[in-house]
Amino acid sequence: MSIRSFGRAVLGAACATLAAAGLFVALPAPEAAAAPALRPNFVLKDTPSGQGPWEMTDFVYLPDDSVLTTGKNGRLAWVSKTGQPKTIANIPVNSDGDLGLVSVEVAPDYATSKHIYLVRSTPPVNGAFVARVERWTVTGGSEPTGITDPRTIFEIPGEYPTHALTGVVAAKDGTLWITNGDWATPGYADPRALDVLDPNKPEGKLFHVTNTGAGVPSNPFYDAANPNSVRSRTYAGGFRSPFRLTIDERSGLPVVGDVGWNDWEEINLVQPGQHYSWPCFEGNNPTPGYSTWGQCNGVVNNRPLWTYRHADGPIDGTSVTGGIIYNGTNYPAEYRGAYFFGDWEARKIWTLTYSPQGTLLQAPQSPFGTDIGGPVKFAAAPNGDVVYADNVGSALRRIVYAPGNAAPVAIATSTTDPATRTVTFDASESYDPEREDLTYRWDFGDGTTGTGVTASHRYAGSTPTFTAKLTVTDRENASATTELTVAPSNHTPKVTLAAAGQADYAVGDPVSVSATATDTEDGALPISWEMGVVHCQRAAACHTHKGSPGSGPTYHTTFTDHQDSSMEFIAKVTDSMGVTASATYVAKPREHRLTLKSNVPAALQIAGEGGVSSAMVAEKAPVDISAPPTASDGVSTFDSWSDGSREATRRITMPAADTTLTATYVTAIDKRYNAEPALRQLLGTATGPEVVDGGGRHKPYQNGRLYWSPNGGVRVVHGEILARYLEQGGAARFGPPVTDQLATPDGVGRYNHFAMGASVYWSPSTGANAIAGPIRAKWASMGWERSYLAYPSTSELSTPDGRGKYNNFSGANGAIYWTETTGAQSINGEVRALWSSLGSERSVLGYPVTSELSVSDNWGKYFNFENNGSIYWTPSTGARWLCCQNREKWFQLGGATGRLGYPTTNEAPTPDGIGRYSHFTKGGSVYWFTTTGSHEVYGEIRRRWAALGWERSYLGYPTSDEFSIPGGRRSNFQNGYITWMASNGAVTDRRY
Repeated sequence: MSIRSFGRAVLGAACATLAAAGLFVALPAPEAAAAPALRPNFVLKDTPSGQGPWEMTDFVYLPDDSVLTTGKNGRLAWVSKTGQPKTIANIPVNSDGDLGLVSVEVAPDYATSKHIYLVRSTPPVNGAFVARVERWTVTGGSEPTGITDPRTIFEIPGEYPTHALTGVVAAKDGTLWITNGDWATPGYADPRALDVLDPNKPEGKLFHVTNTGAGVPSNPFYDAANPNSVRSRTYAGGFRSPFRLTIDERSGLPVVGDVGWNDWEEINLVQPGQHYSWPCFEGNNPTPGYSTWGQCNGVVNNRPLWTYRHADGPIDGTSVTGGIIYNGTNYPAEYRGAYFFGDWEARKIWTLTYSPQGTLLQAPQSPFGTDIGGPVKFAAAPNGDVVYADNVGSALRRIVYAPGNAAPVAIATSTTDPATRTVTFDASESYDPEREDLTYRWDFGDGTTGTGVTASHRYAGSTPTFTAKLTVTDRENASATTELTVAPSNHTPKVTLAAAGQADYAVGDPVSVSATATDTEDGALPISWEMGVVHCQRAAACHTHKGSPGSGPTYHTTFTDHQDSSMEFIAKVTDSMGVTASATYVAKPREHRLTLKSNVPAALQIAGEGGVSSAMVAEKAPVDISAPPTASDGVSTFDSWSDGSREATRRITMPAADTTLTATYVTAIDKRYNAEPALRQLLGTATGPEVVDGGGRHKPYQNGRLYWSPNGGVRVVHGEILARYLEQGGAARFGPPVTDQLATPDGVGRYNHFAMGASVYWSPSTGANAIAGPIRAKWASMGWERSYLAYPSTSELSTPDGRGKYNNFSGANGAIYWTETTGAQSINGEVRALWSSLGSERSVLGYPVTSELSVSDNWGKYFNFENNGSIYWTPSTGARWLCCQNREKWFQLGGATGRLGYPTTNEAPTPDGIGRYSHFTKGGSVYWFTTTGSHEVYGEIRRRWAALGWERSYLGYPTSDEFSIPGGRRSNFQNGYITWMASNGAVTDRRY
């Protein structure tokens, strides 16, 4: 795998080589690459970024269509509308690994505040650094000159230099969305990644904060008493390295690209309060190296909107860059509403489409573009086109649809200095519909020519008039011309507009525009008027609706009700020499922000504004708004708007102030609560709003909670069970409930089951305890509380060695133990007491690998353990353990039903301290010594050996099992043997 000079470092993917290599320093120039290949009729138009190769990390458009770009090394550059870059600041940064100056965003009120937001890591001091979101103020006028007055909005102490803060997005309402990775090393399964699972830690979170850094009150875990806590700031979690975020204006939900580790990249449509399962899952698959860790028990996968594999196929790649939803009008209809995203390392761009509710409608079929450079940020150009930052080539690349190039528009004006017969020409109002750069050529009408957007020419002789011609040409050589009459010895007429009575207008307001016109040679001139309604759904994507012409000193009308429109009034005059002049007044709308919200996620829309849920709308304008009958959860139904209207789709008149209308949906929780009097009596009144929680929603009441989930419906949890459920992690750990709180079949206790394979059981003697996963499954297979284990007496606990989990139970001194290798096994009674006395899982036996089993004689019971040990129990012997080679020898001899019977002692060291032995019910023993191994000693031979002193006798340890000889049996020992004769029962011991 090649070293990824930007993708895996800034994108935070799994390439340990990057961080180790200290990339982004002294990198070579970009290698020669294949020419970009895009879908038919699409081309790329490049603009310089002001950053060096491999350095560019982000860019953002300013209100005047110029651009700010950031470089990993701390450079902040400004690029003019015509493509001239300059550095306006060099900010100190820690550029190790993924760190540096990685993101820039413009405040919604930039035109007045000049505020921008930057994400950077500070230079280390004694090895310590912080990752920060800062607000800065841009200095200078229309051309920025620098930045000043940094204010910290949000910061996190630095850890490992990968998967850090990755970006900031400013919403139209002034709030900020901030993405933060897991801060774990990509080189191995790093335990630090498990912090992503902790709702009180910032790792792997998407934050939604105010412009001061506090949590937004609508966040799912917001705590009014602690608005700056991690929980209050968190909108969602479960991300590895969330790289680039956009807000889907149809639903208000974020869309995030999450860079993968081993095998999968993700696109996530992020629902509030959800956890997107890293590090336990990558894509839709358990993550090797993480998923088997105990902390991942009970974590279920939250399926991404789209995943793609680390491979070389058409829809494969290794370093996702989240993109944007195309809302422009220049591309074919099939792309409107499509999500454009890319892959840095694969050098590809794809599109996909999905519904506002998050249903994938069209998956990527093939790349939209290949060999397109290294995309690290997508944004919409002022005309709606998709633009991306190519980190490899360090260019801003606009994707242009050009099936047939539209010709530019030529507009020319002139002014005259009669004393010198010099005419100054101006073509600055000319434009290209695709916003291409233009070239300008002037034919002055006297056989001479000039170039440039402005030009001056001195006419010789005394010819009174000339016809000059302007030709403008775009990059595709499409051109347009316009002619104008100039009279070098004649003064240009002068048109003067009277001061407007007001700065902006509400719909229907009277608009009166007055002008006077004078000419040095002709005196007062008559005025003619042109009026147009200029509709701009977005900047630089405008068109004009011509209005009625007029004449005279004043033009009267009322302000238009056309959405997103201003009115343009042009006063025009022509003197006796045919020279024209004009002056233009633009009447702007008085706009206020209209915001649609809902109590649950829903695809609210402002018609005529591109289907968004928040837009600037002219005062008194009629505007259609709509709320879908059913919310995005597929269950909640529309009830009313916050102004009292019950019409889901309606027309309103825009008020004279910013306005928020909230659509209220009757949720499934409300429906059940309202329908069941007994439930209302049980729970009491609501104590808080309905909030998102762990794959569903919940609403708190005086005496409990109601939970809703798509699969579980509405369920009630209350009392001690609710308290234990929340103490154990609630819906984030166990999922939402799938049953109400029910009585147990034995009539003694109560319980709730939960979606992630968990339950909480309560009884009068045990209280409420949680049981989950394989342990719960084992208990269920035994008959739940009706088994001999009865009720859990503890919630799930971790074993001291850190390998396993267990629950204790109230019946039969029982427990169920689990490890990844042994599974879940029950253990109880005297057997468990013996095992506990040995040290439980830390004993020589280790963990049980079976639950209680019955011996075939139906007399005894036994448990096997992972270190080749067993514990056997009978009513007469109690519980006895044996292990290893002695147990294997016993098994060879038939075990409990063989000639030795059941063990009557635990395996013990021999008195000489160098061997081990076990005695059995049928008069036999098994002895082990390092050089002799394990052997049985039985019957009369065993009695003689015992009488001699066992292993301390002259015979030593047995070296064979008992075997047949003519007329009898014999056992060999280290220093001799013992025989037994069947005919007379004689027992003889001898040396060799």
